[in-house]
Amino acid sequence: MVTIVTDNGGPFRSFTFEAFIATHPELAHVRTRGAEPRAERLPRTRVRHPEVRTVVPRRDHDAFTLAERAEDYRIEYNTVRPHEAIAWNRPQEVHLGLADPTIPTFQTKEILPTT
Repeated sequence: MVTIVTDNGGPFRSFTFEAFIATHPELAHVRTRGAEPRAERLPRTRVRHPEVRTVVPRRDHDAFTLAERAEDYRIEYNTVRPHEAIAWNRPQEVHLGLADPTIPTFQTKEILPTT
């Protein structure tokens, strides 16, 4: 089962969206509370990181495609993208103990003296 978490915006309260969820028993729909900041984070993430793919169901997508796209995003988020909150390390590296969440491990350019 795939759980889809949305805010309480109009598109997610529509009859079309409810019908989509109802016709796909492998999906569970959960709405966030009032002004939940995490639900508003994706648009800001897309502005800062245009390579992030949106995981929003469309009429031409079935539940399996949605699950694949969500899995692709999870893999990219945890293994490819560095995170500022953990000193620009990747979550998987920190979780496996390969990186310290307080010490950056990214490559820096060595600036040599000019004289």
